[in-house]
Amino acid sequence: MATTAKTIYSVDTTHVSNQQLTGYDRLIKNLEFSHFSVIAMALLIGSCMGGITTMKIFQNHAPDWQFILSLGFAMANLVACIAQAPTKWVVNLFLACMLVNGALLAINVI
Repeated sequence: MATTAKTIYSVDTTHVSNQQLTGYDRLIKNLEFSHFSVIAMALLIGSCMGGITTMKIFQNHAPDWQFILSLGFAMANLVACIAQAPTKWVVNLFLACMLVNGALLAINVI
């Protein structure tokens, strides 16, 4: 009896039509097919961007908070990739890593 109650009240969210999803949710749904390639690219590009940003921060003798911020976002991206987090987490942390490191890189190049 308990198993039938669980099946009656469970909601299946896998059959949501594409018309009900936003553009970002459609992107995530399409990227779930190639989850491990998304992880590999986020790992590679995120680490390179974090390393380049850190090099420029040190060359510019910038404050330590910039290094800590850059390192924090780069490491969050790496942890999500290595832990094989869900695709949405990997994409979100990768985008945050790229935005923060891109802004810090732009600040320190000028």
